[in-house]
Amino acid sequence: MSLADVTLLFDSPLLRITGIDCRHPRGGCGCERGDERTHLALLRRGGFGYHLRGSTYVGDPATALLYRAGDSYRISHPFQGGDACSCFEVAPEHEEELFGRRLRDAADAARMVGPADQYRHRALHAALARGVADRLAAEEAAAALCHDILRRAPPPAGSLPASAQRLATRARERLLADPGDDGGLAALAACVGCSPFHLARVFRRAFGLSLADYRTRLRLALAVDRLAAGAHDLAALACELGFSHHSHFGAAFRRHIGLTPAAARTRLRMDAATRASKHLIATRSPGR
Repeated sequence: MSLADVTLLFDSPLLRITGIDCRHPRGGCGCERGDERTHLALLRRGGFGYHLRGSTYVGDPATALLYRAGDSYRISHPFQGGDACSCFEVAPEHEEELFGRRLRDAADAARMVGPADQYRHRALHAALARGVADRLAAEEAAAALCHDILRRAPPPAGSLPASAQRLATRARERLLADPGDDGGLAALAACVGCSPFHLARVFRRAFGLSLADYRTRLRLALAVDRLAAGAHDLAALACELGFSHHSHFGAAFRRHIGLTPAAARTRLRMDAATRASKHLIATRSPGR
């Protein structure tokens, strides 16, 4: 029995978009993979490990992963609950135009994804899943989303001792496992086995984000996913995601995404299908 549901969401001579919902239990590396077209993987929920040429990258809603045609890699599942992602594949003759130098930089496998990107990704996925996006709108939205993510600098690399990198990675995994946990810095540091201020420093050096910023991105990605599913009680959703109250949730959502949670839900839900194409290309995200 397959542990992943694979859905072809969009296919044209220029671009292919595939949705993957994985139910794989927590576990180590699987068998070697490869022989695929170049693609960018954007996650809607959960996370997985991407093992490439002796390095390990973690894909999550705040981190996109780039696969280059010809590479061999392995996937691990360090988290419970599986994951869901969209893979954006461009036709080989257009790879260089969209991905540019990134295809030649073998160490450049990860990109940070901001909340506005998360919303654009989820809006595109919702429209494609409902079959209401026309070809031109889908191709333009997907190309703009991939370009905006890939043009950013990758997370910092090679600037930390291995022991400090492991601490930062354990903290990241802890936050990803439960973004709604409202524990403070001291509690998180105790979980990973170091002092609070040391953890704050090494996390920022490792990933280019503060612990709080990273957690906010995870929470907002979950919020967008819940709203797309039609979550009705925004106060309950705010509590579930770890925000102190409804207004705190709404303020963070508006600041990072540019919409209220209620407006985003309306655009993402089935009853907004007739407006989907118009909203596919959302406001560009304001940087990393």
